[in-house]
Amino acid sequence: MKILANTQRCRLRVSGRSAAFSLVEVTIAVAIAALGFITLLGLLPQGINMARNSAEMSVGSKIMQKLSGEMQSMAWSRITWTGYGPPRYFSNEGMEMTTADTSQEDLVASLAFVASVYVPEKALDVYLPTGASGNGASTPEDYLRRVKICVTTSADPSFDFNAASPLRISYAYSLIAKMGD
Repeated sequence: MKILANTQRCRLRVSGRSAAFSLVEVTIAVAIAALGFITLLGLLPQGINMARNSAEMSVGSKIMQKLSGEMQSMAWSRITWTGYGPPRYFSNEGMEMTTADTSQEDLVASLAFVASVYVPEKALDVYLPTGASGNGASTPEDYLRRVKICVTTSADPSFDFNAASPLRISYAYSLIAKMGD
């Protein structure tokens, strides 16, 4: 009986040793896991940067749509400027901020976008196709005007669209029609 108990203990020791991982195996497993974590951590800044750029594009598009709608519904006689019009200020959520509503310090603290509408000195000629009865020569439309809406990501309320690099500015063109003047 005593011999049987001793052999069973020996078998348990031998089988316990063969079931464990060696130090080399553990080191290799930790190295593989670390490589995976480092790869994921390397992708994190790119993902954050992409999300920020996507949010900026979305808000910029919202601002352009707002200004385009305003220009299309504005009376023709109210478009009195040429070149870049007065700057408009927007928060990072696309909400317009006016200097009358907020102080200069609050404006600078929450400013994220500056926008302006560019009206060319010489009207950009807008040609509509002539019908089959036309002689093929088109004349510029007198009741349409093309404007350029410019939006930039800037916290500077004195941002100068004329001096800025075109790569910093997003553009959208809009046709406005003369109605009921």
